Amino acid sequence: MTTPPVCPACLGGLAPPDLWSDRWRCESHGDVEPFHEARSSREQVLRNLGRTSQVPVWLPSPMPVHWFVSGVGWAGDERTGPHATAFAASGPSPVGGPAEMVLVAETPRVGLGSRLAGLVVPDPERLDEVPEAKIEAAGHPTALWPIAAPPDRAAFVGEALGVWLWCVLWPADAALLLLEHLVMEDLRDDPRLVDQLLFGAAGSHLSIR
Repeated sequence: MTTPPVCPACLGGLAPPDLWSDRWRCESHGDVEPFHEARSSREQVLRNLGRTSQVPVWLPSPMPVHWFVSGVGWAGDERTGPHATAFAASGPSPVGGPAEMVLVAETPRVGLGSRLAGLVVPDPERLDEVPEAKIEAAGHPTALWPIAAPPDRAAFVGEALGVWLWCVLWPADAALLLLEHLVMEDLRDDPRLVDQLLFGAAGSHLSIR
């Protein structure tokens, strides 16, 4: 089961395609890719995204110790395939207590990553000259730049495989996780990655405004 389609940038309701337009439309953001979140069968949804997505489906490989899948989302429809994917994982923060991390891959102007980062624009307007974090994505060192986010979270953005790569973490000090050697693999390249995942309770941040 998945949630009804909403705007990826504001979670507002959408007008479906009709005789005059083949796009979903948000009253505030115009034509958008409809956002969905898996409420159940997250393993099956992930496998399907690995077959149909137009952008990477980033998974930590291996997952941080004692972390599990807590959410899966995407933006797009059946005609065009997903133009954004979101993978949420939860587990212990490096400084203690629970934490959640959401990885987003998206084409420009979708707005999903920006919403999770707490921005009001669909794409980052300017990146600092020096990145603050590095991960490995699909076998390549990938720089991540910090984004000015609300105090309850830390947000970073970079580019991988030609599209935006967002990493948003709650609480903010969970960003220390990025000091570890975090490796991301694209599920589209290896569907067997799903078999290595643990699935746990649903997180609360994919639908945060």
